Amino acid sequence: MIQRAFTYLGYRYAKFQFRADVDAVQPLTDFFHTAKSMLVILPVGYEEALIAGTILRDMLKQRRSLHLTVIHNSTRETPLSELSRCEVVRLNPEDINRFSLPRKSIMQRLIAQHYDVAVNLNLDFILHTAYICKASRASVRVGCTHLASDVFYNVQVNLTTPASPHVLFKRFAECMAMF
Repeated sequence: MIQRAFTYLGYRYAKFQFRADVDAVQPLTDFFHTAKSMLVILPVGYEEALIAGTILRDMLKQRRSLHLTVIHNSTRETPLSELSRCEVVRLNPEDINRFSLPRKSIMQRLIAQHYDVAVNLNLDFILHTAYICKASRASVRVGCTHLASDVFYNVQVNLTTPASPHVLFKRFAECMAMF
């Protein structure tokens, strides 16, 4: 109960912090295929991260010039690390404060680089991953639809139909492939 209150306060802080950020109008026809650098936030659960990483890896294999930064919260290997020019950033529990926001140290490490596209692969809304996506300052930020997601993403994928995680991540990848 108290943690939910702290998370709500963290959400309100993030909303206040990003209140002046207005996305410029841009064509969204080829943002995924023309991106030179991408931030990918894998799902919090290891099994879901493994499924999402495998599907995304198969989709990105041909993109040799793409610089990929992957945020992963497990100590296990991610399938995306097999790609060339891939950097994996481990997100530990101590990197998240009591308001469910990432600490300054991890944010400084992530925002030191420019990203063309930021993709949050969490199917549910998780505040610290949404915050990282928005704070990345990527021109295109992709995430799943949620009541609070308008603040953080400018491209939202609607995956509300109940299905297995494998099917949902495959649909997510198919939506991304359209661009």
